[in-house]
Amino acid sequence: MREELAQKLLESDHKDGDRLPSIRDLAKAYGVSPNTIQATLKILESGTKIRCIQGKGSFWTSNGLLPIIDPPQPRESASEKLNRLFKEDWERGILKTDEALPLMKELAQRYNISQTLIRKFLSTLVRQGILIRSGRQFFFTPKKQVAEQTPLSELLFVTRCNSWGGFTAESEREMDFIRMVYKKAGASHYKLSLLGINEKNGKLIDRSGKTCKLSEFKNAVGAILSTMLVNDPQHLLQIFAGVKFPVAVWWEHPEQNLPPRFFNKPNWAFFNSTFGSIPGQEMGKQLQLNGITQIAYFSPYHNSSWSVDRLIGLKNSGLKVKEYTDSEFASPWDFKQIARKKVEKLSVEAYAREILKKKIILLTNKNKDYEQLPIVCVNDEVASVLLELADEKRLNISKQIYGFDNSAESYLLRLPSYDFNTQALVDHMFFSIENTDTVLQKKMQQILGQVVEK
Repeated sequence: MREELAQKLLESDHKDGDRLPSIRDLAKAYGVSPNTIQATLKILESGTKIRCIQGKGSFWTSNGLLPIIDPPQPRESASEKLNRLFKEDWERGILKTDEALPLMKELAQRYNISQTLIRKFLSTLVRQGILIRSGRQFFFTPKKQVAEQTPLSELLFVTRCNSWGGFTAESEREMDFIRMVYKKAGASHYKLSLLGINEKNGKLIDRSGKTCKLSEFKNAVGAILSTMLVNDPQHLLQIFAGVKFPVAVWWEHPEQNLPPRFFNKPNWAFFNSTFGSIPGQEMGKQLQLNGITQIAYFSPYHNSSWSVDRLIGLKNSGLKVKEYTDSEFASPWDFKQIARKKVEKLSVEAYAREILKKKIILLTNKNKDYEQLPIVCVNDEVASVLLELADEKRLNISKQIYGFDNSAESYLLRLPSYDFNTQALVDHMFFSIENTDTVLQKKMQQILGQVVEK
C-alpha cells in the first residue's frame, strides 16, 4: 500500500518546490491512517523525491539535485528570546507551579537578558493574572476559590481497568504517573476517587467492581483522565463530555487523533510528553552537544507513530541516522501478547524478551555500521537487550547506547536515557484544573524532558 501511495503521489501534478498537502489531509484523501502516510513520505524522502522540513512540511525536489533552501529566519528580539526561554522552562517543569520563581537577577543571568527587560516581562505576566508579586518574589497565581481545599473537594482519577475494576501497570511510567497523582492530591488535600474505564462494556467501574455514574460524585471539582493503553480514548472522553468542572487529559496517542470537539472545550486541557518528534529532537540536541553527529537507531516497534516520530526528531535535530527498524509490531505489548498465548503467566516476560532478541539480531543483519556508531534505541528495554546481547557475545557494540524512558533498569545499567518528565506532567495537570483561564495554559501542552546521564 505504501509503495502504491508513493507512486500515486509521484504521478500527481507537481513541480519542484511545491509543498505536499499535510499528513492529515493526505490520510483523509486516500482513506488511510496518518502512520501509513508518514511511511509513504519516508519512502519518497529516501528516494530523494521529496524533502521534509520540520515545521514547514514536505516539498518536491528533482532527485535531490535542486534542494530547497530554507529562507533566512528573522532575527529573534530580546523579548522574543525571553518569552521562548521562559516558556521552555515552564514546559520542562523547571519553573514550579507551587514555588517562587528565581529572583530577577538569577533569571537575567539564566537567560542572558537585562534585569530591566526581565522586570517588564514579569510585570506583564502579573497584569495578565499569571503571576502575583510579594516583595521581590513572583509566584504563579494561587488556585481559584472554586477549588478551595476541604475534605469534600473531590478529584476523579480515571485509568483503564478490567471487567471487575482491577488494574495492572504495564510500564514504570504508568506506575509513576499514578503514584505522583496520589502524592500531589494528598499534598493539596484533595479526596481522590480512583475509577477505571472498561473498554469491553464501556462503563466506569470503581476498584470494588461496582459500576458508577458521574452523577454520584456530587463534590467533584475536577477530573484527571489517563488514556495510556486505552484503545478507544474518545469513548472515555465522551463520558465526561457534559461536565462543568475542569478536565485534564494525559493524551497518550498521536495528537492528530484527538477529537476536535473535546479539544475546543474551555474547561478541558490536554497534555503530551511522549508523542511527536520533540523527544527525538531533544535527544539529538544533547548528543550533538556531546560531539556526536551520526548514530544508529534501533526500533523493533516501527509500526507505531511514536517510533516513527522519534526517528523524525533525531533527523530534524541534524543527526545523520542509520536505521535499524522493523514495522511488524507497534509496542512491547505486542510481544507480551504473543508470549501470553505460548507460555504460562510467570514465563511471559522472559519469553517476550527472547522474541525481542531474535528480532534485534535480524535487524543487525542489514549491515554492520552499528558496530562503530553510538546507538539510540526507541526505549530502554531495547537498549538493555542490546547490552545483554553484547555481553553474550552475540553482537559487537563498541560505542555508547542511549534509550528513552529513564527507567529503573537504565540506572542499574548506567544507561543514558531520555526522561519524559512525568512529575512536570502531573504538576501541570493539577495547575490546569485549578487555573482553567490562565493564558499560560495551552489546550495541548507539550511537556519537555531531558537526557539523564548516569
